[in-house]
Amino acid sequence: MTTTPGRDGGSRAWALDEIWFDTSGSTGAARRWFRLPHQMEREVRLIGESLVGPVDHVVNYAPPQHLFGALFGQWLPRMAQVRVHQAWSCPYEPLPITPGERVLVVCVPMAWDLLRRSWSTLERAGSVVALHSSAAPPSAARDLVRRAAPLLRAHEILGSTETGGIAHRPLVPGENAEGRWRAFPDVSFVHDAKAPAGRAQELVVSGPRLARPESRTCPPAYWATGDLVDFTGPRAFRLVGRSSSLLKVNGIKVHLARVSERLSARLPQAECVVLPVSDAPLTGEGYMIFWSDRGRGTGVTDIREALREFPSPARIVHLADLPRTATGKPDRKALLAAL
Repeated sequence: MTTTPGRDGGSRAWALDEIWFDTSGSTGAARRWFRLPHQMEREVRLIGESLVGPVDHVVNYAPPQHLFGALFGQWLPRMAQVRVHQAWSCPYEPLPITPGERVLVVCVPMAWDLLRRSWSTLERAGSVVALHSSAAPPSAARDLVRRAAPLLRAHEILGSTETGGIAHRPLVPGENAEGRWRAFPDVSFVHDAKAPAGRAQELVVSGPRLARPESRTCPPAYWATGDLVDFTGPRAFRLVGRSSSLLKVNGIKVHLARVSERLSARLPQAECVVLPVSDAPLTGEGYMIFWSDRGRGTGVTDIREALREFPSPARIVHLADLPRTATGKPDRKALLAAL
C-alpha cells in the first residue's frame, strides 16, 4: 500500500491522497485499485463498531500491502490510537500481550495454527476478537474458537480489493461453509431478496466504498463479484459458488465451490483445494483436488467417500503443505507447478 496522486487526469476528488492496492492476479489479470482516505476510515468505523468494539492492542497477521491488512493493521490502530504488533513480518515471535487488555487479531488462514500454539499467552487478555478474511478459515480456526470461547469471539468478512467488506458472519464451532452472510449497512444489492428462493443469483453490489480501477476516473456504479448466492432474506444470503467455477463433467453440472464446501464439512482435519481441469481424458472438463492433512490420518479413500454424490475428481494430489500467497490463500499457480 502507498499513496500517490492520480495519474489519469480525473477529477480533483480522485486525484489527491489516493491509496492503491494491487490484486494478485491469481484468478485473473493483476490490476491496480485506488481508494480515498475517507473510504478507509468509513470501513474501519463500520466494522470496528459493528463487530469488534473497543480494543487496546492489535495483533496483525495480514500484510498491509493488501486491503484487509491495511484497514485493520494500520488504519484502525492509528485511528483508535492503540498499539499494534505486526505479526505478519515476524509470525513466530512471542506475542506481547499485557494482562487484561482487549485484543484484536487480524487473521489470514496461516495465523490460526500460530494462535492455537500461542493461546497460553493470549489467555492473559481480557478479551480477544478475531477478524478473518481472504480465504476460507482452516480447521484450526474452528478448533480454537471451540476451545477458547467465550474469551475469543471470531467473525468472517466477505469482501475484496474492489469492494471492501461486503458481508459478515460469526465464525463458530460446527458452522460449515454454507452459513448465512449478512450485508454491512452501506452495501446495496442489484439483485436482492426478491429473487426466487433457491435460484442462484450473481452477487452484484454497490455502495460508497467501491474502489476506483486504474483505467477509470471514478469508481464504478456497481461491481459484479463473481460469487453466486441464494438470497435467504433481507440483506442476507448463502454462497452457492462462483460464476466462473461451474463445470460439466460427463454432462453433470458441478460447482467447484460446492465440492470445496463438502470437503470442508466432511473432512475438517484436512485442507483441500479444488481446481478445474479443462482436458480431462475421459470427461473433457473435470476437476482435481490438492490436499494436505499434516499427518492427521486422512486418505484418498476419505476424500472419495466425502464426494460420493459428485462426479469423481480427475486427480487427487497429496502435498505435505499447500503453498500459499502473501495473504495466506492457497497459491494456485504454485499448486499447478507442483504437478
